[in-house]
Amino acid sequence: MMMRPGQSITILLVVTAIAMAIVGSAVAVITTNSEAGSKSEIGTGVLYLAESGVEEALLQLLRSPSYTGETLTTSAGVATITVTGTNPKTITSTAVSATFTRKVQVVATFSGGIMSVTSWREIN
Repeated sequence: MMMRPGQSITILLVVTAIAMAIVGSAVAVITTNSEAGSKSEIGTGVLYLAESGVEEALLQLLRSPSYTGETLTTSAGVATITVTGTNPKTITSTAVSATFTRKVQVVATFSGGIMSVTSWREIN
């Protein structure tokens, strides 16, 4: 079979277009996965900040049972801690960073000078 003039350039252009489409798709997938990984990492960091707020509240309650909460500012974000109730006490820590918000709620009881955590969960 004999090739006509210009046929090889047409084949080259089609092969190049297909290769560019494959590379473009691969770049799009890599970019999307990278962004999703970054968002997941930030969200996990904000959850850790909310849990740190709860841990701070538990420590402060051991020192002073009248502790009602505070706002903690870190390089990772801001955690707002509130403590309500008498016995049990409900501790809520809301952490915010960029566009992420995570909230952790803990219920703790005091009996005979001993604090027991009866519930620890993330809430909406």
